[in-house]
Parts: sequence; C-alpha cells; structure tokens
Amino acid sequence: MLDALSDVLRVTRLSGGVFLEAESTAPWCMSGRIAPDDCKPFVAAPRHIIASHFVAAGHMQLRVDDGAPLDVRAGELILLPRNDVHTFGSDLGFTPMSARDVITPPSVGGISRIKCGGDGETTQLLCGFLGSETPFSPLLSSLPSVLKLDMRATASGAWIESSFRFAVSETAAGRVGSTAVIAKLSELLFVEAVS
Repeated sequence: MLDALSDVLRVTRLSGGVFLEAESTAPWCMSGRIAPDDCKPFVAAPRHIIASHFVAAGHMQLRVDDGAPLDVRAGELILLPRNDVHTFGSDLGFTPMSARDVITPPSVGGISRIKCGGDGETTQLLCGFLGSETPFSPLLSSLPSVLKLDMRATASGAWIESSFRFAVSETAAGRVGSTAVIAKLSELLFVEAVS
C-alpha cells in the first residue's frame, strides 16, 4: 500500500495550506466546503481539493450528507478526500450557518478567522486543504468520505502536531517560507491518515 501511495503522491503533486483559524463557543453549527478561491494564497486554484480540519482545542461533531455524526476531539485531524459539503459544530441539531457568512478576511500576510457561537465551551480549529491539478487516481477515489487521524496516537504525532502549530503561527505572522512548510506537513498528515 505504501509503495502505491508513494507513486500516487509523486504523480498527483499535492500542495496545501491552512487558510482559516476558527474559535467557536458552544452552541455553534456551521456548514461549508472549501472553494478553489480559498486556496489562492498558497497555490493556483486546484481542480481537486481534499479539505482538512484540525481540532487544536475542544471538540466538535462533523457529518457529511446524511451520514452518522463523527465526534472529533483535540489533537484529531479530519480529512475529506472528496471535499464534500459538511456540517460541523458543538451540536448538529442546530440549524447550520454558512461558514462563509462568518469569516473575517485575513490581514496582510495573515489567515482568515472565524469567531462565533454562544458562551459555552471553546473549540479551536485550523482549516486547510490539499490540492492538485492532476486527476486523482482510483486509490484516492476509493477512500471513504471522511478520514479521522488522532495525531497523538501516531509515533510521529507529537512532532507533526507541534510543527503544524508552529508553521500556522508563522503563516499568521506573515513569515517567508511558512506556506511551503505547511504544504509539506499537510502532505505528511495525508500520508499518515491513509497508511
């Protein structure tokens, strides 16, 4: 599987980035899907997008279409290989608001932000993507609609998580080269999730 995955990654040439930081307090519920324009600060708008959400603090539920809700806790990463429209929040019983309606555009060199919700528990998310201009292979197309990776349960998880957080803070501060680091870390996280 790993050799096949290496071949797929070499051909698809994934690139990625983190474009949004969200801090939401319960109760909250949003729906969204990553648009090609969200990727423009990092790469030209890709034809194929894998959405990602890393829960940095707190917890949430996530559902794709009419599927069962998935509990996601701090330290876990969600990948949506087909970039499906998804609903996520502290309670999926609420009517979801569009994530686009509550995004604050980035300051120069920073990332977009969301701050919303009530006065309950706080959940902090880092939202990003992996993208490609190359059509995805049957291997990638065969993945489930949602992949969940517990960063703290993998051998390299603590290192990847701290590197990911550092690169995001560097991106938010407008540091040169930080988007390239995020792209490589995003690809590494994808490999961890599917292997």
